[in-house]
Amino acid sequence: MTDRTSSGQQKLEAHVAKTLQENNIQQKDLINGMMQADDAGCSFADKTITFAFPVQPWQANRAGHLHGGIICTAFDMTIAALARFFAGKNYAPTISLDVKFIRPVKVGDRMLVTAKAVAAGRRITQLTCEAYSEQTGKLLAAGASVYMNVDTVKERRETEEKSSD
Repeated sequence: MTDRTSSGQQKLEAHVAKTLQENNIQQKDLINGMMQADDAGCSFADKTITFAFPVQPWQANRAGHLHGGIICTAFDMTIAALARFFAGKNYAPTISLDVKFIRPVKVGDRMLVTAKAVAAGRRITQLTCEAYSEQTGKLLAAGASVYMNVDTVKERRETEEKSSD
């Protein structure tokens, strides 16, 4: 069975489609929707997701390049999508996000952001991320992030038990 037709690959592809639909349609007026992310591929075998982000004029800094905070937003959106996939039904908040900026990216380019799950455990998911210019193929930024898998049903039950004591 090839990776493309595997159950895990199909689930990841469905998760990516659902995430982008939520971001681009349901959250169209929020930062996630304004980013206009597009699916640029995913691999269950490699534990990766790639989103493409158009570099838009509203995202520019005073130098006319993509603002660093927008790069962080693109990283967080891409990494979070992968972290949520591995968290399953659990909530997966960001614990840390570390970004290293390497070179500027111009308005009009597209930034390809690939997140990779390095370790997906029961409570913690550790991920890396890289952004490349679609026009030049050059590395723009690199980063790492940690997400916590929170079992909201268990947490709620424990909270209720403590409050009834």
